Amino acid sequence: MASAASNDVGAVRLDEEGRLVIPPLSAEDIPAEAKALREELAGMLPFVPIASLLIELDVRTKFLDCFTHAGGRKINLSVETRRNILAVLIAGATNLGLTRMSEACGVSYDTLAWTQEWYVREETLREANTVLVNHHYQLELAGKFGGGTMSSSDGQRFPIRGKSLTGRDMNIHGGKVLSTYTHVSDQWSTYGTKQIVPTTREANHTLDELLGNETDLPIHEHATDTHGATLVNFGLFDLDDQGDGQGAA
Repeated sequence: MASAASNDVGAVRLDEEGRLVIPPLSAEDIPAEAKALREELAGMLPFVPIASLLIELDVRTKFLDCFTHAGGRKINLSVETRRNILAVLIAGATNLGLTRMSEACGVSYDTLAWTQEWYVREETLREANTVLVNHHYQLELAGKFGGGTMSSSDGQRFPIRGKSLTGRDMNIHGGKVLSTYTHVSDQWSTYGTKQIVPTTREANHTLDELLGNETDLPIHEHATDTHGATLVNFGLFDLDDQGDGQGAA
């Protein structure tokens, strides 16, 4: 198959050498009224620093209380500890890293690294995400997108460097990658995330977040692509449906 030029939007055809050419789809024209409305709505949204947004979100949901000390001590988080946890979360979410985050926020690298080790763990991240998804589910605006009854899952592959238990070299991606398998509701909330080996079949992980889902989302239907679907999966969906009445298909 021959590759089409970036500006080629013609029909599917055979070229002079008999090779199949599949041009990219042409972009759909956006009406001028839609563009004007989009700009108007965008102008109504205030610019909010991400740290301020997370602080306001914590006031509403108390999601930072989920980040308990690994030693098991139930203590009230100080203002400084809450600040450090937010810095660690932003550093991870933006791929900024703790070193550059330390330079940006003025908190020492050692403090951020200690906070990440003792407070920001898989179980605390999962608990905090559950709190946020539940809060989002109760919002009136979220209901305009969906009722939280349907979800989908898919994997995304990201290039990595260094040693990794889940990373694999894949020629198609030009080096070592790992897969992040995510479950997203019809309200656009991500209620499950899991790192998996990119060469494994995603179907082995489709059920994980559905059966281990601790959110309030009433998931009854799930969609995935062929790499995440098998007949065995659908059989397990049916068994789960008979067991608790909240299966998916």
